[in-house]
Amino acid sequence: MIYPFTTTPLPPLTEVGGKGLSLIKMTQAGLPVPPGFVCSVTFFEPWLTALQATPEWTAVQKAIQNKEDLHSSTTALKAACANLTITGEQEKQLTATLQALPGDGIFAVRSSSPEEDLEGASFAGGYKTTLGETKDTMLAALHASFASVFDERVFVYKQQHGFAVEMPRIAVVVQQQITSETAGVGFSLNPLNNDYDEAVIDANWGLGESVVAGMVTPDHFVVDKVSKNILERKLGVKETVVTLTPSGGTQEQTSPDPGELSLTDEQVIAITEILIRIETLYDKPIDIEWAFAGGKLYLLQARPITAYIPLAPEMMTEPGERRILYMDIGLTEGTTINRPMMPLTIDWLFGSAGMFVTPMMGPVELRADNEPSESLMFGVGGRVYFNLSQILTVVSVKMMADETRAGDALLAELMENIDRTHYKAEKKIKVLRWWSILRHTLRAMWAARHIVGKILDAFWRPEEYYCYHTSVIDKAVSDLQKADYSELSLRELIDKLDTKLTPVIAKAALPPIAPYIFYMGRLEKIFGDDAEEDKGLLEALTMGFAGNEAVDIGIRLYRMAKILVPIDFADLDHLAQKLIVRNLPDEFLTAWDEFISKYGLRGPGELELANSRYGDDPRLALEQMSYMVDSDFDPEEMQKKHVAARQEAYGQLLRKVSGRKRRQLERVYKILDLLGPTRDTPKYLWVLDNGAVRRRALQEGQMFVESGRLDAPEDIFWFTLDEIDAANADPTYDLRQKQDEKQPFYHQLDQVLAFPHIIDSRGRIGQVEKPQGDPNVLTGLGISRGVATGRIKVLHTPREKPVEKGDVLVAYTTDPGWTPLFVNAEAVILEVGGMLQHGGVVAREYGKPCVVGIQGVTTTLQDGQLVEVDGTTGIVCLLD
Repeated sequence: MIYPFTTTPLPPLTEVGGKGLSLIKMTQAGLPVPPGFVCSVTFFEPWLTALQATPEWTAVQKAIQNKEDLHSSTTALKAACANLTITGEQEKQLTATLQALPGDGIFAVRSSSPEEDLEGASFAGGYKTTLGETKDTMLAALHASFASVFDERVFVYKQQHGFAVEMPRIAVVVQQQITSETAGVGFSLNPLNNDYDEAVIDANWGLGESVVAGMVTPDHFVVDKVSKNILERKLGVKETVVTLTPSGGTQEQTSPDPGELSLTDEQVIAITEILIRIETLYDKPIDIEWAFAGGKLYLLQARPITAYIPLAPEMMTEPGERRILYMDIGLTEGTTINRPMMPLTIDWLFGSAGMFVTPMMGPVELRADNEPSESLMFGVGGRVYFNLSQILTVVSVKMMADETRAGDALLAELMENIDRTHYKAEKKIKVLRWWSILRHTLRAMWAARHIVGKILDAFWRPEEYYCYHTSVIDKAVSDLQKADYSELSLRELIDKLDTKLTPVIAKAALPPIAPYIFYMGRLEKIFGDDAEEDKGLLEALTMGFAGNEAVDIGIRLYRMAKILVPIDFADLDHLAQKLIVRNLPDEFLTAWDEFISKYGLRGPGELELANSRYGDDPRLALEQMSYMVDSDFDPEEMQKKHVAARQEAYGQLLRKVSGRKRRQLERVYKILDLLGPTRDTPKYLWVLDNGAVRRRALQEGQMFVESGRLDAPEDIFWFTLDEIDAANADPTYDLRQKQDEKQPFYHQLDQVLAFPHIIDSRGRIGQVEKPQGDPNVLTGLGISRGVATGRIKVLHTPREKPVEKGDVLVAYTTDPGWTPLFVNAEAVILEVGGMLQHGGVVAREYGKPCVVGIQGVTTTLQDGQLVEVDGTTGIVCLLD
């Protein structure tokens, strides 16, 4: 079956693929698309049937089932495609459709997979495109495009993105070739800064293939879509030009005018206007391929942009309106969630935040569904944000940067680059007006009296306070782990936990952090001008603290890994089953029971309610142990060395000072020694709170499953507390419909590998402008001393792939679920982090060099690159 671009109504995507459907849709909309047609999936069924009878097909299917390397089998299958012959019916349809096309008989032939060019999927570079084809070469071009569906890269991409690989399907687009004087690509948003109101156009002389294939440095234009002003014109080198030959095919030539822009301003605006039209047609950001021939603009392709940061409609202002600036709270110290948050998780975050806010501010109602433009804090679109535009009405940029530097070096830099005059709100919301601030300040002073009293106890009576702290925390932990809340609704549970934990947080969890941070800052002041000389000794005083939960997770997992033997980890599913039935050595089972008793509610991405924990799925911990089984780095021994080094450093420093300075040092050391391990206690309680809510939520989900209203207990996380309450009150409330309404936007969010710290209401993300220097040298902030060399291993999730001995772990940010990966890593590089963030703490305790605050590091660095990481200077050098 062949579909001309003029076909009505629209054919199914499964027949013509994403590219073909787009061209038909745009032709129907009256856009300037050169004529053409689509050879559908059905058209190629005879070829697919013939291939399925070959031994090459059998070999590929066997390799897929056995998870073997696909290179040799797919190469052989592609070669077998050359033996396919066109059937009489195929030839009849193809000949008739070609003859009906106008023009000089030169065509572009492109693949159009049913999975390609969909929102969230792009097979760029995998499928075959040929240009300058004639009727005589058409069959060979169709063979090439059809065979490309069996390319190894396509199979790997499909496996990575969850597409079925057992039954490849392909359609092919045949389009009249435009003999263009100028051609290129265009984007309806700026892919460099995510700005929805900026169009970006890249252009070169000749055919657009030179731009699409990355053969040249093209001319580059940035346009304000609202005002139609050209914001940037950058002359490209335009090293070569691709043109058509008179007889068909293409050739590369020297650029005719490399020193002249290939587009006039009028042409740039014309492309911008067509980008706006197509974006409106698709109702989403798109990129296009375009061409100018004989002074006329042609549209060759259009597809949704897959790599951009989507914003919830509630957060967006209209084009041209004053923008609002937002900060992503999910990336700040203590949370560090770099994945979309489920609606129930966002509701829990706002509910549980009360136990941290109330001790210092008094009772405050925090709601996720606040109006973004009229609130300081809100949760929408899978993330939680601060309204920075409002905060800028009362706080300076410098003050914000200084407050965040210790926890997140990159965020501090981003804040320093904020244009306050551009983003400061013109009108304060009520809560930020002077009378409201005064009222809240007075209330906060009264509410904070209890926490202030305990902070003073921690300062002046640290030994007595530590005993009090330990007893209160131990009881709270025991209560959280054992209590049964099944009789409470989810909302009642969150409120009850808030009520129970607020005094614990106020009197025992938060107070020791104040003297700990204060005395950490006192160390260098004691030694004054000599601090730089003694920097290594001073840093040693801040490490080697027993009891840090994040560090202890890695130590315990390492111990358990060493009880078993490497062969035990060859089949993790089998090992997990043996653990469930208790068919493992007693020593391991005892260690496992202790681990689950303390950390069963923790795991990778532990603050997201929907994520499984070590206690839910033993395979999570066994998988992390498998990375350690061959490791000769013992994190427990390293911690002991740090303890010894801390004691030795203390002795050396004592000998350097006398009198008042000596007494100050003695006091600082005592405080750090006692209170250092308590730094992560608030987070530990928060995770236990989270675990209790997760357990109760799954019970609620199971009840909805049993009543036929949900498909799985885990689906409960798609709903807010209000929606769950409504469903419980009304048996006709359609939960599945609500879930279906939310899933498309979350599917877009799933494509985001790194959520930005700062984003405005037109999508523009905060960026750090750094001077161009040596491209092989990246500069960040060193937060764990030492120098190490290794091969890059980029991970976006802690379960993506193993970190092996000799690897340098590169990640956007980390939480305690990443801790085991630090054991094998030679060094750690993070985009988001600081001295007090999880990655910095664990790296120092494990003695691993760590550099943070390099924007875009997970895309700048690639797996396998050899680098030297200097955690002292914050410099990463690419060595090859």
